[in-house]
Amino acid sequence: MRVQQICLGVSTHKQLSSPAEVNPSDRKKDRERCTASLLRSCPASVWPEGSATAHSHPMLVTVEDHIDHISAIHEALRAAIVNIVNRWWSDTKANFPARMPIEPYEESLLRWMEALPAGTTRPFDECLGSWRPDFLIEDVVDASKPGGTREQFRICEINARFCWNGFFHGAYGQRALDDLGAREKGFRGAADCEETINELLTLVDTSKPLHLLKGEEHGIDIWLLAWAAEQRTGIRPRFITPEDLRLVPCDKAPLGQKLCCVIPSDAITSPESTVFELEGERLEDVHQVNLELHQRELRAMPIKVLRHLSLRCFNDLRVILLVHDKRMLGIILQELDALVHRHGVLTPKQAEILREGISTTFIPGSSEISQLKKDCHHNPNLKDNFILKPIRSGKGAGILFGDELSPEDWQTKLESCQQATIFPGQISYIVQRKIPQAIYDVYSRDSEESRKMHLVGTYHVVNGRYLGLGTWRSSPARICAISRGGSWICSIY
Repeated sequence: MRVQQICLGVSTHKQLSSPAEVNPSDRKKDRERCTASLLRSCPASVWPEGSATAHSHPMLVTVEDHIDHISAIHEALRAAIVNIVNRWWSDTKANFPARMPIEPYEESLLRWMEALPAGTTRPFDECLGSWRPDFLIEDVVDASKPGGTREQFRICEINARFCWNGFFHGAYGQRALDDLGAREKGFRGAADCEETINELLTLVDTSKPLHLLKGEEHGIDIWLLAWAAEQRTGIRPRFITPEDLRLVPCDKAPLGQKLCCVIPSDAITSPESTVFELEGERLEDVHQVNLELHQRELRAMPIKVLRHLSLRCFNDLRVILLVHDKRMLGIILQELDALVHRHGVLTPKQAEILREGISTTFIPGSSEISQLKKDCHHNPNLKDNFILKPIRSGKGAGILFGDELSPEDWQTKLESCQQATIFPGQISYIVQRKIPQAIYDVYSRDSEESRKMHLVGTYHVVNGRYLGLGTWRSSPARICAISRGGSWICSIY
């Protein structure tokens, strides 16, 4: 069965009704009940502007065709990433630092972490943090399926920089579907609200104060996290900026200094907080900190401060600087044979699952990029089958479609991809195959009629554990982002 949108209020698992088949008042009633549930989960003042009403009727999926499919992709993906990151600096034959160079300060920081005495930092496989991989849907030939095709999910990026985004929207959206009677009607949520939030909160030590380090990014789910953390654990997270951070000499600290932050004189503190005065400033010890910073903001911070952050931050900097980087998908595809035959962490079947389940991705400086440049020189129209994507962007920013560039501009861009090294302030691209995305009839937000739209799916992971499908994003535009007016949709099966 294909992914399809249904009107839950008038559907049962035996009798499905699409939004187009019901009257507008029933569609409106469903949306109003969903919105009311979302606002019971979290006050309107906490939701990002417009977000609590940007939802749409749920998508119906199946275990066999969709949930088992994406779960199998994830299990192979997790095993591949853990193995690759663990070998990043030690495997001289793979030579990952040359194939996927990061900025010099980043390399210095990660090598420093790698060289720390055992027990100073946790092994990578114990601090995988939260991931939100995005995937597209392509119809592929499959003679065993009715109609001769099936939906193939293809991961196009792994979001792991802002570690809360999407999680609370998905969790509260699933709760809203339960409140609409999904279980009573014979459906199950594609993720569980309580399980998702409880798993997220395992990233936090509830015996210590929590700091949320933010800068330019306005933030989406981080506001929902702050509210949920206080309601569920009693911790009131403190929002701080890079300018608030201080290093204070301390003989008992592992690095001879302790990380602190400036707080207002009238700031409320918890009994667990360590607060003191120094040189006219009121300071608070920082024990655990969530980073919601762009790479340029990290780059602007002193290396000593970054080292202290690396010992107490989440997501872990190995996740932010390596896993989140869009080149990682290209590295995985290049490593599949070695992951099966040399390292034994994937089965041949899992390798094939990743070949099909990851969008074809070429990284700068690779032989694949070089060959593509030659092929496009001989066949200029070949560019129409590919896109360029900045290696560290988000929300669809900076994506270039080959069919929107002239052959000359395309060749110029590919020429800039011949070198693996990245430079601060200069955009570096991966090349991905342009997925011919499946089209769906979608009622978006409070629209009165359906439109033909693409869907971008996501699933949620905390510390390597698959937690279920996240929200779908729908939009008639080529680039699908809620920030660009799309809607978000949860799933049932």
